[in-house]
Amino acid sequence: MSDKIITMVAVVIGTSLLEMVMTITSARKGEFDMALGNIIGTNIFNICIVLGLPIVIYGDMTLNGFGLVDIVILFLSSFLLFIFARSEKTITRKEAIIMLGIFAFYYAYLLI
Repeated sequence: MSDKIITMVAVVIGTSLLEMVMTITSARKGEFDMALGNIIGTNIFNICIVLGLPIVIYGDMTLNGFGLVDIVILFLSSFLLFIFARSEKTITRKEAIIMLGIFAFYYAYLLI
């Protein structure tokens, strides 16, 4: 098993599980703005703090573990989330299946 998969699972469980529970709870209560704001805010916070803080502490870092596929999936999923959430401010079941498909494809790519 690659180090990237272990790291991604640890980061997901450690940083995103609580936000996911809050987002699902907000969506069930009909507070969709809160759910979408939580998703976007959490991602911005994780990118700035989880990536930025080690750079501030340790100096320059090389990102040898990230390739073109990683960056393409990041931008593709972010762009699709923006498009899906912009239309009527809802994400349909079909759009959610597309996002989960991208997630499954990416993890399958990492396992190969």
